[in-house]
Amino acid sequence: MRLKIAPYIFLLVFSTLIYSSCEDIIDVDLNDAAPRLVIEGNINNKTDTQGVWISTSAAIGSLNVFPGVSGATVAVTDNRGAEFIFRERAPGIYSSRRLRGQPGTTYTLKVTYNGNIYSATSTMPQAVSIDSLGFNTTKVFNNERKSIQLLFRDPAGVKNYYRFVLSVNGIKSNSIFVFDDDFNDGNKVTRELFDFDVDLESGDKANIEMQCIDQPVFKYWEGLSQNRNRGGASTTPANPVSNISNGALGYFSARTEQKEIVSIP
Repeated sequence: MRLKIAPYIFLLVFSTLIYSSCEDIIDVDLNDAAPRLVIEGNINNKTDTQGVWISTSAAIGSLNVFPGVSGATVAVTDNRGAEFIFRERAPGIYSSRRLRGQPGTTYTLKVTYNGNIYSATSTMPQAVSIDSLGFNTTKVFNNERKSIQLLFRDPAGVKNYYRFVLSVNGIKSNSIFVFDDDFNDGNKVTRELFDFDVDLESGDKANIEMQCIDQPVFKYWEGLSQNRNRGGASTTPANPVSNISNGALGYFSARTEQKEIVSIP
């Protein structure tokens, strides 16, 4: 896919489809002393290999170690009745090599572990594509900082939720970029991916991933973002709202993906 470059944007866009399974890392603010099951599952529309990660949480103040959970039974079914068994490839890592997600399809995850059943449902939205990518320069404390901007057209009359993931030189940004179309339904939308901890320099390679997600997954990432923003406040952060049943943490997402690579001028 060739991206259009707006007149004020001077950059080279390399279109790419990076075939990979789930690559997010669960990062939750936990209020619970007792460990709980953490499940992270993603179904995308780009690959035939999908992944589910299962671990246990750690209490606040303990070492940041989240051991993988072995011995779980993991399956995903769709609303057409097809079932996909996820095999354990390594401790806590389960995958299926014959499932490619389809927009408009509803998927149900079922995890059985220690006699308990954990389930979640997610519907894959229709894909929305990036139209163009560019850069913005902002002065921060008298220093010029570059950020990446992307432009896309939000479909009219449809509720849409988006998540953007930024990586620079292979290192993923810790910032959470989520957005809904409450005030932009049917409009051209410009989003800026600015991370105070990432200083873009000439020659850097940035990977931008645009995800179309459903509302429960949006709520999860929005809640996690709000917890991080309250990090210095006195109130105790709440666990992000999970769409997984039976008290598990994490999320299950059926999402579309588009990935683009840009070279910083």
